[in-house]
Parts: sequence; structure tokens; C-alpha cells
Amino acid sequence: MGEKRSLKTEMPDEKGGKEKETRGEHAEEKEPKINKVKTAGMAAAIAVIAISLCFPGNAYLTKTGVKTVGVLAAFLIMLITEALPVVVTSLIFCGLMPVVGVTPDLGTALTGYSEPIVFFTLASFGIAAAMTTIPLSKRILRFMLKTFGKDIKSVLFTVMAACALFSSIVSNVPTCAIFMSISLEFIKVYEREDERRRTGKAFMIAIPVSSMIGGMMTPAGSSINLIAISQLEKYNGTTVSFVHWMCAGIPLAVVMIPLAWYLAVKIYKPAPVSKQDIRQFIDSMDIPRQMEKKEKKVLAIVCSMLVLWISSSWISMINVMIVATLGCCMMFVPGIEVLDVDTFLHENSWDAFFLVGTVLSISAAMIDNGVSGVIAGLVPSLEISQQALIALTAVFVFVSLLVIPVASSLLPILAPTLIAVAANAGASPELIMMTAAICACNCYLLPLDTVALITYGKGYYAMTDMAKSTVYLQIAVTLLAALWLPVVGGMFLV
Repeated sequence: MGEKRSLKTEMPDEKGGKEKETRGEHAEEKEPKINKVKTAGMAAAIAVIAISLCFPGNAYLTKTGVKTVGVLAAFLIMLITEALPVVVTSLIFCGLMPVVGVTPDLGTALTGYSEPIVFFTLASFGIAAAMTTIPLSKRILRFMLKTFGKDIKSVLFTVMAACALFSSIVSNVPTCAIFMSISLEFIKVYEREDERRRTGKAFMIAIPVSSMIGGMMTPAGSSINLIAISQLEKYNGTTVSFVHWMCAGIPLAVVMIPLAWYLAVKIYKPAPVSKQDIRQFIDSMDIPRQMEKKEKKVLAIVCSMLVLWISSSWISMINVMIVATLGCCMMFVPGIEVLDVDTFLHENSWDAFFLVGTVLSISAAMIDNGVSGVIAGLVPSLEISQQALIALTAVFVFVSLLVIPVASSLLPILAPTLIAVAANAGASPELIMMTAAICACNCYLLPLDTVALITYGKGYYAMTDMAKSTVYLQIAVTLLAALWLPVVGGMFLV
């Protein structure tokens, strides 16, 4: 979320000087509006905390619980309005919790930072940084284009499939950035501006969508998946293995990618391009003919990690997060040295690190202070089928993402309630948490998530353009999850 402003103000070179001048002319008019939103957000957050401090407890919620709700609401307001950078907001609320009495001390307020998922977040971006320094993604894409790239429709499908495949083991953010840059180079084959922009719209919407779809294929594909697993282990004492998650996520992605491609082609109508232009683009891709040593080293480490991740489904000693952490560290070892500290520190998403840590801390405070229990108690016992509960969970998560468009924040907050609701309904908490994570991964109804903002900032499509196709995708995810996840649960979670 911290990237939203800078991403939105970037405009593609293809727009020409006229639009850049227009942007410059109106910069002074827009800046006060942005400042007003941030100021209003900060004022609202302060007001919410002040009210929570004055509001007495009741028979359902103690005064400490009321203050916890106030801190949570204020934190979300600060994130959504971007009143301060994400890192600053996260640190402020860690320090604020003991001050207002939500936690007894600062150590308790920082409990979220002791969760393994926080350091998996660092490791995953380190692995992504190493992957982006080698041409592996381009090599995969070139091979697929040579094989399947016959026209613009097949090129778009190939880019989406390669993006989803890469995203299954690499974080969505760098994956989206890599394939966006490749696509921006490709659309330069168009001489006419209107054709370039029409095709650019299709690619710029399809890339974040496919990277998020790919992210749900494996637990390592997105930190959201591992947040769901860690919350499940913490509050229910059960887990979902790497292979079991793959059995759920991969079939969904196999259906969703062709559907997303079909909708992109039908709705955004990319302009035709000749086979010769496609061939020239393939030939222009700057990729060494043979794999260099650095590329082989990274590939060997990642493949070893994948083998260990899959093995963790049967060997309890192997932990997915430990494998990721040690795999990242291997990139620095003398003799391998495919990653240096400066690159690691620069490329890492510190916003994600601090955001996840603080959200987990607030989530723990909600449990300790009885807030989650009250919320779960307000939800009536649902005597419905597991399929219906999965569908209802999917709809609830998608609606919640419109209010709280920060998926990594939403999931820890919802986890205790979702697990309790599943237990009360006699449904599988594992399937409900998988549903929540899968839907949170598909946060693309509007370009509000950081992944979608990467391409939205290039100016090829308006805010509402994305929803013209993605609303159908979210409906499809809801139906597919309700149909397929109970089948997976019947095979593995018995």
C-alpha cells in the first residue's frame, strides 16, 4: 500500500509529452487533495483511539477489548488512507499498544515479530531478488513463445501462463514487475498509438491477475498462504501440507488462467500482430544462449528448495519456512554468491515485513483481550453444507477486501473468527482457511492491492476497467472453491 502514490503518478513513455505536460500542469492541484486525504486519515485514526479510550466496557467486551478494537480500526484507517508510510505506521502502533493499555508491555506488543511467517517474508523477497538477477523468467517465456506464440491471443496466453508458473514459487510483486517490463517491450511492435494502448490495457490487467492466480498454487507462492497455515496451526492445532495445498491450488489455477485469458481477449480486445513481429520480438530478447554459472546456481537452489517443500508433506522434520530461510541464506555463501547484502536490503519489501509483524501482534492482542471471541460469538451457528460455507466465506473475504484492501492484514484479523465459525458449523477449519487465503490471493476486483498497482501506475487502464473482467473471475473462484476444495478435503483432510 505504501507504493500507491508513486505508482499512480508514473505514466508510460508512449503517452507522449502532451500528457506529461498536462500532468505537470495539474500536479499542484492534485497535491493538496492527496494531503487532505492523509490528514483526514490521521485525524480519524486519532479520533477513533480517543473515543475507544473514553468508551467503557460492557458485559460482552472489557474496556481493554474496546481499546483493542479502537487500535485495530485506527491502524486500518492509517493504512487505507496512507496517512504515513507503512513502516512508520506499523512501528507507531507497536509502540502505541502498551501506551493505551492494549498490551501490558512493548515485548507483548511485538509478539507478532516472533512468528516464523515474518522471516519467511524476508526470505521470499530475497529469493525473488536472486531470481530477478538472472534471465530465467525470460528464458521460460521465450521457449513458450517459440512454441505457442502464433498470434496476439496466443502471445497473451503464453505471457499469462509463464507469469502464473513463475509466481507459484516467487512472490507476486517481483513476478508482476518482471512480466510487466517484458510486456511493455513487446507492445512497442505496434506502430499505431491506439493499437498499442488497447493491447497494453489487456496485458497490464492480465499480468497482475495471472501473477495472483499463480500465487495460490503453492504455499510458497504467496506469504498469504503461509499466514493462513500458521494461523491454522496456532488457533486450531492443525495444518495443511505443501502437497495438499498444491492439490487444491494447481487445479484452480489451471482453470482460472484460461478463463482470465478468455475474458481479457473478449473484453479488452488486443490488436492483431503479425507472426513476423512476434518472431522479431523473440529474437530481440536479450538472453544468453547457454545458462551462465549464476543462473545454474540459482536454479539448483530453487529446485532443491522445491523438492524439500514437497518432501515436507511426509517428513515432519522439514519445515517450509525454514527451507525458505536457509535457501535464501545459501544465495550468500562464498562460492555461490548469487546475492549480495546490498541487493537483498534494497530489493526486500520492508513494508511487508513490518506490516505482517504488526498485524500479527494486533491479532494476538485481539485474542488475549477477548475481541475475537466476541466477534465469533456474534456470528450465528450456521447449519449449512460445507460447500455453502466455503462459498459464503469466499464472498465475505472478497467484500472485506474492498474495505481493507491489504490481504496480508485481513487474514490474521479474520482467522480466529473463521476457524470458530467452521468448528461451530461442523465444517473443516482447514478448508475454510484455505478458501480465505485463496480468495485473498485473488485481490484484483479493483487495482487497490500492491500487485495490481504496479501495472495500474503505467496508465494503460482506468480504475474501473479491471473490474470489467475480474468480477467474473472472483465469481468463478467462489464457485470453483466451493466445488473443488471439499473434494480435496475428502481425499486428504480426513
